[in-house]
Amino acid sequence: MRNEPHAAAVTEPGRPGSSYSDGPAWHAFGVSRAAYHVVPRRTLQSMPVEWQARFVALMQEARQALPDEAFPEYQVIRLKDGKYANDPNCRYRRTPPFPCRPPDEAHAVCNAPLAGAFVNTFTQFDQARR
Repeated sequence: MRNEPHAAAVTEPGRPGSSYSDGPAWHAFGVSRAAYHVVPRRTLQSMPVEWQARFVALMQEARQALPDEAFPEYQVIRLKDGKYANDPNCRYRRTPPFPCRPPDEAHAVCNAPLAGAFVNTFTQFDQARR
């Protein structure tokens, strides 16, 4: 029998010290129970070119390392207050980039950078269909 406690701790969900359920991505969602993080194309294209290049490189690296089923197709529907809402970001070709915040504008420290732009549960979608 091989002794691989580190391998188990890295890959098993729910185990303390697991990079899956105790790593940076897990903590970046904060206390939300979101299963997805959605970033509009317009948001990505509004970032400085260096950030765009880093994002694309990381996604390329992830696609090489993870199986195809880690990247399924999805359709995104914007909800606001539990109802379908107009999505101005889907018209990225006709919409200008988001402006950067002025350097002197204070912004609260964000301890959960992936919280907020997410699809949370099927409940939200079911409510929107009513």
